[in-house]
Amino acid sequence: MPDEVAWRGDVAVIVPNYNKRKTLRACLESVYAQTYRPAEVVVVDDVSTDGSLEIARRFPCAIVQSPRNQGPAGARNLGVASSSAPLLFFVDSDTALAPDAIRNAVEAYRQTPDCGMVQGIYDIEPLYDDGPVERYRVLCEHYERSRTTATFLSCTLIPRHVFAEAGGLDERLRDGEDFEFGTRIPARYRRVVTTSVVTRADDEDRFWGCLAERFVRSTTLPVIMVRARRLRGEDRAGFQLDMIGTGRHKRRKGPRLSSASATATFLTLPLALLSPWLLAVPAAALAVFLFRNRVFIGFARRHRGVRFAAWVAWMQLCFHAAFFLGACVGLLRVAYELGRRRGEPIRTGPSPVPSAGARE
Repeated sequence: MPDEVAWRGDVAVIVPNYNKRKTLRACLESVYAQTYRPAEVVVVDDVSTDGSLEIARRFPCAIVQSPRNQGPAGARNLGVASSSAPLLFFVDSDTALAPDAIRNAVEAYRQTPDCGMVQGIYDIEPLYDDGPVERYRVLCEHYERSRTTATFLSCTLIPRHVFAEAGGLDERLRDGEDFEFGTRIPARYRRVVTTSVVTRADDEDRFWGCLAERFVRSTTLPVIMVRARRLRGEDRAGFQLDMIGTGRHKRRKGPRLSSASATATFLTLPLALLSPWLLAVPAAALAVFLFRNRVFIGFARRHRGVRFAAWVAWMQLCFHAAFFLGACVGLLRVAYELGRRRGEPIRTGPSPVPSAGARE
């Protein structure tokens, strides 16, 4: 890419922030250190109470204060409405971009016909190393985001017209809003997942916090799947997918089997109290789980050794069980929303104007 391209003002960086005092400085420093300078940087503060807004005020960014806590979907919509550049680059406030992230995203966008999104990945190491739980979470995100067909907005470029055509983010969702958004992108657009666009993340570092986060997020998946199925039935949406430098063209099948076998391992353990021979039941479920996750566990072993791989296997087992239980609760949520006629996806087309925020 010619050097002069690095100074074109066609990118607006949108940073939603809610109580990220620990990481917001590193996030904004990484944005302003980009080799491809953005035209706009908009920080949307979602009613933070930790003083992180004062950190944002030390940078030459536009600050928009949300009128109420809306969650990431509402904050991102507000940031889009408060910007004007034709390309939107979403950055989470608990991440820090590699210096060439925006440049590589713009390059991938311009080189891909009908590109509707360029999606980056997490670095293999955390932004701040706070222990083994966080090392597992970041490693997992790094591995999954380079292989998944799901949509993530933590390090992603989207043309403004595509964002508007999809209808923006669904503010009814507090989790999974980026995944749901991807199901509404018109099918003529392509999504590029590339390892050249990298961000380093500060993730959850507590065991129970990690499982609770997974449980809550998975409760939204049945709702999203129902909405996506209705859109596919109308033949209106669904990305074409390009994977660049990831080594995979789509995610391995079988996540539901992994989650079911992990849950079965825990639920059948009490059978051993009845008879030692019945320990074979959870052992068989565990064997299925380990077989389905052997590639990821092997990846962890190559990265940090055998002890870390054993820790990853344990965390992955708990993580998938939390996912399975959350998804089961999500089925009840589907029934509730359909009963109240709230299960429809939001309309595609120009995004509705979000609740106005106070701009500084």
